[in-house]
Amino acid sequence: MVKAKRLPSFALPAVPAAGFYLLAFASSALGNEKINWGVYGTAALIACVVVAAAWRVPWQRLPPTYMLAVPVCCDLVIGLLRQSQGGSVSGYSPLAMLTVVWVGLVLGIWEIALITTCTTLLLAVPIALVGEPLYPHNGWRGVILWTLVAAVVGLGANRVMAEQRRQTALAGMRLDELHRLVETQNAIATTELGSDTVMSSVVDEARALTGADGAVVELPDGHELVYRAVSGRAAPQVAVGLSVESTLSGLALRTHETFVCRDTETDDRVDRDTCRRVGARSLVVVPLLHAGRAMGVLKVYRAVPDAFTDEHVQVISLLAGMIGTALARADLLQKLSEQAVTDELTGLPNRRGWYDHLGLALERARRTGNPVSVIALDVDGLKRVNDQSGHAAGDRLLREITSRWSAALRESDVLGRLGGDEFAVVLEGADASAASDVVARLTACLRGEHSAAAGVATWDGAEDETVLVSRADEAMYRQKGNQIAVR
Repeated sequence: MVKAKRLPSFALPAVPAAGFYLLAFASSALGNEKINWGVYGTAALIACVVVAAAWRVPWQRLPPTYMLAVPVCCDLVIGLLRQSQGGSVSGYSPLAMLTVVWVGLVLGIWEIALITTCTTLLLAVPIALVGEPLYPHNGWRGVILWTLVAAVVGLGANRVMAEQRRQTALAGMRLDELHRLVETQNAIATTELGSDTVMSSVVDEARALTGADGAVVELPDGHELVYRAVSGRAAPQVAVGLSVESTLSGLALRTHETFVCRDTETDDRVDRDTCRRVGARSLVVVPLLHAGRAMGVLKVYRAVPDAFTDEHVQVISLLAGMIGTALARADLLQKLSEQAVTDELTGLPNRRGWYDHLGLALERARRTGNPVSVIALDVDGLKRVNDQSGHAAGDRLLREITSRWSAALRESDVLGRLGGDEFAVVLEGADASAASDVVARLTACLRGEHSAAAGVATWDGAEDETVLVSRADEAMYRQKGNQIAVR
C-alpha cells in the first residue's frame, strides 16, 4: 500500500497530472495549424475531470497499480490534442515520455510495461485507423523507436528510484543503529550498572541490531569459556562452559581476532556438536578487548548459514568495544571498592570494612532480638619482632596469626584488622558466654611464643557500635597480658 503522507509531491497523481496538462495545453499557443475545437474541448474536459478525481481519490488506501489510471488518461489527452492540431506533425508525441518517466519513478516494472504499451498504442492506433494525411504510414518507424525509448526511460527511472529508496532505507537503518549504539554507550557511561547488567543489555542490543537468534557473552574460567550473559535462543545455555581449546570463541580469545563462521557444518574451527545443540549455523565471534587484554568474547549466531554481513560484524565490534571497556571499568571499581574496605597485608576487612559488618549485624539484631558480641584482640610482642627481626618478620607473624584465627571462627564470624596489632571479631548470635568460648579457641590456636590480649563486650540492645567496641577495648586493656575479662 502506498502511504500518501510518505510520498513526495511528485508521487501524488493529482500533482504531476495538473502540471502535465498545463504544459500540454499551454503548448497549443505555439502551433499555427487550425484547431479542431470540438476534439480540443473534449481533451480539456477529460483533463479537468482527471485532475479533480485524482485529487479526491484516497490513493493511500488503494493498491499502487490503481495510480496507473492517471498517466493512461494523460496519454488519452495527448492523443486527442494530436488529433485536434494536425496529427503526427502537432509535436505532442514527446509528452508521452513524461508519463513513462513518472510511472518509472513511482510504480513498478509491470506498470512500466503497461504505460509503454499505452504509449505504443497512442502512436500506432491513429496510423492504423486514421492514416493519411494526418498520420502517414512512414510513421511506423517512429512508433518502434518511441516504444524502445519509452521502455528504456521507464526502466532507467525505476532503477534510479529503486536505488534511491534502497540508499534511503539503508541510511535509516544506519541512523537507527547509530542511535541505539549511542544510547547503549550513554547507558554504560552514565549509570552505575554492574557488569552483569551491562553484559545483559549489550547482548540484547547485539541480537536486535543483527537479527540474530541468540547472543552470548563468554568469559574465561580456567580452561573453559562460560556463558555469562545470554539473549534469545541462547537463554537456556546460561552458565554453560565450553573448552577454550576447541571452540571458535577460544580462538578469538587467544588471537584477539574477530571471526565469522558462515556455516558451522563445514567449518572445522568450531565445536560442531555444541553448535548443533544450540542451533547455530552461522556465527560472529568478537573478542572483548581492553588495553590489549582479552577479557572474553561476544558471540551472535543464527540458525541459517551465511546470515551475517560486514555491517553486522562492524556493529558487533562496536558493541564488543563498549562491553570490554565496561567490564574493565567494573573490575577496576570492584578492586577499588575492595581495597577501600580490605586490609592489604592480611586480606581481612580493615577498620572501615569491619565497622560496616558490625553495623549490619546490629541492624539484624534489632529486628531479630539475637545477641551480638564483639571481641577486641591485641597481638603481644609485635613491636619487639619488628625491632629485632624487621617489619617483614612482623608481617609474616600477623599473616600467620590471622590465618589461624580465621580457621578457628565460624563462617558467619567477621575478623577484621583495625590497625597495627589491633584486631576485632563480630560474633552474631553469641552472648558473653559463647564469646568467651570463642576467645578460648583463638588463644589456644596460637603457638607458645605468641600471645594476644582479648576483651569481650556483648551488645546491650541500645548502644551504638562505637560504644560497644570501646567497652571491648577497655576489657582487653584491663586484661593485657593473656588474661580475659568478660564484661
